[in-house]
Amino acid sequence: MYISKRGTKLLENYQPLVKAHFLCAENPWAANVNPDGYINLGTAENHLVFDILKPKLNASPGLEESHTHYADLHGMKVFREQLATFLSGTTSHQITADKLVVASGSSAILDMLMYAMCEPGEGIIIPAPYYAGFDHDLKTRVNVEPIPAYTEVENDFKITQEVLLQALIQAGKRKIKVRGILITNPNNPLGSVYSEQTLQMIIAFAKENKLSIISDELYARSVFGKRSYTSLARLTEEAGVGINLVYGFAKDFGLSGFKAGALYTTDEKILQVVQQLAYFMPVSNATQKILYNILQDEAFLNYYFSENQLRLAAASEFVHTKLNEAGIATYPTEAGFFVWMNLSKWLSAYSFDAEMELYNHILETGKVNISPGQVFHSATPGWFRLCYARKPEMINEAVNRISEALGALKQVSV
Repeated sequence: MYISKRGTKLLENYQPLVKAHFLCAENPWAANVNPDGYINLGTAENHLVFDILKPKLNASPGLEESHTHYADLHGMKVFREQLATFLSGTTSHQITADKLVVASGSSAILDMLMYAMCEPGEGIIIPAPYYAGFDHDLKTRVNVEPIPAYTEVENDFKITQEVLLQALIQAGKRKIKVRGILITNPNNPLGSVYSEQTLQMIIAFAKENKLSIISDELYARSVFGKRSYTSLARLTEEAGVGINLVYGFAKDFGLSGFKAGALYTTDEKILQVVQQLAYFMPVSNATQKILYNILQDEAFLNYYFSENQLRLAAASEFVHTKLNEAGIATYPTEAGFFVWMNLSKWLSAYSFDAEMELYNHILETGKVNISPGQVFHSATPGWFRLCYARKPEMINEAVNRISEALGALKQVSV
């Protein structure tokens, strides 16, 4: 059977991290049942909150006949209204239901947004290291080019005007027209929260260079560090510029399997295009009703997010302690489910090829899946992301296995 060139390219680019995810899923570790199984710490999911969510998820959603019929394919109005209320409180910015589009996950949202915003071959600047899935979200169907703006560990991975300008210059050398800048705050994979000063600089840079701003704020309610989260939605309003805000239920709510994401945009033309594209990527009415029931229970939300932050903070402290005891250096974590750790002294050579060799060694020898920094466009080899929103006994076993796998290698001076 004939497969298109696009389909063939898609198969060739099938991410090794996706393969590793399903390898672990086929033979998962369990302390008593399958102690030799794989441990997956490469997927950014929150496994610490289901016990809180379970009563809400198992309760009758109260479906009515209207839920069994067609509704607005960019999200039922009543759901968008409740989501707007929630996001307004989260971002400290007045968000209205008429500017919201709901679709099947944040990847679908970004895919549609790129279709509306860019021509094929045009680019979006993304400060690096950045979430590996952005490459797939931007390039796979719409052929929008991610332009990494490389931050450096020596400068505490700070986004500066110089970093953004260098990315813009490099895009120009490649004859790529840049249409926007994509910011993830809180950041994945660093687990950091950007200061208001940094965000203001980004807005000024975008305004000066006539770039649209896309703000991925999926971890807005998963912040537990000292620095508080500030939404770009509020700051852009104050600056008089537009915003495309991406949110979803996969991270803060631990509901990645629900495939529910949302776009808030102040651009009327983008809104109209994405509303039409949502025809192909809707969220079921039943799923929206379950989420509506959760969002309208303010007392539950207050308890849930408070407990989630406590659990994430405890898990973060535990994994940092365990890794540091094993002689592994880590970058401080303020939010999210991941720790950015430095394994460069175990590289056989200071290269990304050696980084991938080390990744495969840990996966094959230790049966632990973590993520190599090169998939996040790290500027230097040797960094890895480990997702720690798991029970302590799993993290303990995983770090012991990683330490043992590293112990079989010769350390080098980097």
